[in-house]
Amino acid sequence: MSLCSLVYVSSARQDLSESMLKNMLGQWRESNEQSEITGMLLYRDGFFMQAIEGEEEKVDHLFDHISMDTRHEDIVVVYKKPIKQRGFQNRPMGLDKIDDAGHDCVDGIGEDNRFSKPAFLVHPVSQSEAMLADFRVELFF
Repeated sequence: MSLCSLVYVSSARQDLSESMLKNMLGQWRESNEQSEITGMLLYRDGFFMQAIEGEEEKVDHLFDHISMDTRHEDIVVVYKKPIKQRGFQNRPMGLDKIDDAGHDCVDGIGEDNRFSKPAFLVHPVSQSEAMLADFRVELFF
């Protein structure tokens, strides 16, 4: 079994409310549990960053499905790499909607709003890994 982690960023085609995200999260968790996929999705002001991890074939299959989802566009793979162990063990999908009230305390989000697509294109791996590390422990939904 070859484990890998894939992180991508994308732009939502419409603003998603917390209730819309929660409804989608239930579906994603069930599907990911069946596929033995774990990960995390971060969302802020129409911008997504998602990490998915699992067996490489299953991650590739899921990402193909994600790439065809019409709820977002401008999908950019930040990285795909082999991993020895999961970073989001026993979590079929964590989700956090980042808002202005609490974003200053999170590495990678500050006054310059580094939680944005342009920022991830400049320093993609370090930016995404720093963000995900902050949210690994606390999952809000």
